[in-house]
Amino acid sequence: MFGQFIDNAPSSNGSDTDTIVAQTYRPIIRGYFGVAAVYYLIMTAAHFLALDGINLVILAAASITASIATIFAWYILREPLPIEKMEALTCFINLLVLTNVMIALQIEFAQAKLIYFIMMAMVFAFASVSMRQAILSLTSVLGGLFYELLIHDINQLAVYGFISFAAALSAVAITFFLRRSIGLAVSAKLEAEIGLKEAQKIGETMRQRSLSDSLTGLPNRRAFFETLTTYKLESDTTGGSWLILLDLDGFKAVNDGYGHIMGDELLKAVASRLRDYCDGDAHVSRTGGDEFNVILFSDAKKEIVESWCQGLLEIIAEIYQIEDRLIQISGSIGCHQIIPDLSDTQIIRNADYALLHAKRHGKNRVIVFREEHAKDAAERFKIEQALRVADFDAEIELLFQPQFSLGQNEITRAEALARWDSPILGEIGPDRFIKIAEESGLIASITLSVLEKAIAALKSWQAPIPLSINLSGHDLISDQIINQIIQMIKDSDLEPSLLEFEVTETAMMADTQKASNNLLRLTELGHPVALDDFGTGYSNFNYLRTLPISKLKVDRSFMQNLTDPMTEKILHSLSGMARTLDVECLLEGIENELELIMAKRVGAQSVQGYLFGMPMSANELVECLEAQSIENQLQDLKKIAGK
Repeated sequence: MFGQFIDNAPSSNGSDTDTIVAQTYRPIIRGYFGVAAVYYLIMTAAHFLALDGINLVILAAASITASIATIFAWYILREPLPIEKMEALTCFINLLVLTNVMIALQIEFAQAKLIYFIMMAMVFAFASVSMRQAILSLTSVLGGLFYELLIHDINQLAVYGFISFAAALSAVAITFFLRRSIGLAVSAKLEAEIGLKEAQKIGETMRQRSLSDSLTGLPNRRAFFETLTTYKLESDTTGGSWLILLDLDGFKAVNDGYGHIMGDELLKAVASRLRDYCDGDAHVSRTGGDEFNVILFSDAKKEIVESWCQGLLEIIAEIYQIEDRLIQISGSIGCHQIIPDLSDTQIIRNADYALLHAKRHGKNRVIVFREEHAKDAAERFKIEQALRVADFDAEIELLFQPQFSLGQNEITRAEALARWDSPILGEIGPDRFIKIAEESGLIASITLSVLEKAIAALKSWQAPIPLSINLSGHDLISDQIINQIIQMIKDSDLEPSLLEFEVTETAMMADTQKASNNLLRLTELGHPVALDDFGTGYSNFNYLRTLPISKLKVDRSFMQNLTDPMTEKILHSLSGMARTLDVECLLEGIENELELIMAKRVGAQSVQGYLFGMPMSANELVECLEAQSIENQLQDLKKIAGK
């Protein structure tokens, strides 16, 4: 009843409470009008039975008028009215009632009929919209009573005056306290409803805050799950939708390089671009860190969704100006169609598999989930779990692949390669377990195990051949791991030049400064450093000249198409950069004589590949070196004999 008045009620006091009390009285007043209408209809009929002549005309006209007026008043009070109109309407009806009594007394006065004034005083007091209207109605009743007494029976003036005044006073008092009680109840109700409405507003505000990301203003993880559930349920009727997981590439480097404040500003800028790009076509949320989820409201085919996502990646990859810096990042996306039959967890997991596939295969790309992604993830999980419980000292075996010097025409170094034979999974190729170990943070244990075995091999050989050992990006930026490596070599009493460390450009990108500092520590102790997979990363001359490297290993991919004229030109340029830097150039992937000829033509100092030996055991390497030594001795003897 009170809810419709709350919006216009700033407080529970004053005219607002009076208005609500008046509306509370509306059913009572309407009931009074209804009873009065029935009463005057009956009185009209009674007049026709008991009267005739002019008296019938006068009283019938008065009662009919009162009947029509009260029926009309009863009808219009079916809806709330402003308090002023209710007061005027009630006063009008009260005057009609009083007029009917006055007319009846003028036609035929009887002392007993004066009781009507007492009854009217009580009824008018109780059935009043407001106290002012009650007092006005009571004043008119008392005025009518005194008028009749003055005309017809002045001797009864004091008696009836006292009785009517007492009745009116009692009615006013009762009405006052009744209205006050109702007013207090109404005020309490009003305050409660206002409080409830405010609480609801606060609750809604808090709910919206709980569904919003405080940094970007986008919906948060909780809002994402609510929306996912909604659109999953509506997929049958709306035609379906797509879940798109977006992860930023390179954000950690920005955060680490420029600080978290700059990183936060970048996230805000990314969120703004996402919001503008989606613009009603999709629900965008930030689920944490540099991860964003998008629910695309479309049942489009895979190709269209891929195109839409590619456009999103292009927007994300545009240069950002944060304060006075220009920053560029990219993003990777994994997609899965929202299917009602699949659980939320399964849909998200499948999209995440696709996202991981995108990040592990070059980043800055869109991948739509396929079953092989789940199989690959399951296999990776098994390998990672096996790595976590592995005894690397017992399970890791070292193989060695020779590096051949074209100038000295002999093997001058060998690369130590880890091979893992898991008692749980069997033999796992290095192209699988090394990458998984790096991503899961387990690579350091493998590195230390390989180094320990390499040291043991060198100490067991009568004529040690220098070895090359790979360092991962995790190793390079960990002072603790580098300290352990340095200490292990010091404890071995080996000549530092016997141990060369290979690193890749991508391994150094996580923290170039820290990686460079740790490489410098190794070179200062006398360890050579080689840059592996050269030519496949982001190398430029100024970058390379700052690194403490002594060898560039050109990636084997450049030897795959020797018939292409550009191959030799590219190899010449890479070899030329090595000469300019005054470092050795080694070509990998030399498997036949034609490739060896190419290596010599482009000016490589050394080569590595199956032509000079596949990865072999320590004993096989020793035998190979002994055979080489014997052959060299024979060559020397031939030269002496020739002289």
